[in-house]
Amino acid sequence: MSLGSPQKHKTRLGVLVMLAALVLAAFLGASAGLIWEKSGWFSDEVEDEIVTREQPGG
Repeated sequence: MSLGSPQKHKTRLGVLVMLAALVLAAFLGASAGLIWEKSGWFSDEVEDEIVTREQPGG
């Protein structure tokens, strides 16, 4: 009488897929960070307004 098959079912971890996803995420994150830095959006520096001549009132 057999008690079952001696083969065990192993779940594949997908290590190569996880590694590829990690490398892709790091590349996209670094690219987005560089674009954000170069764009100057939301910079904390206040731009100075230069007044050359005042308009006469009235």
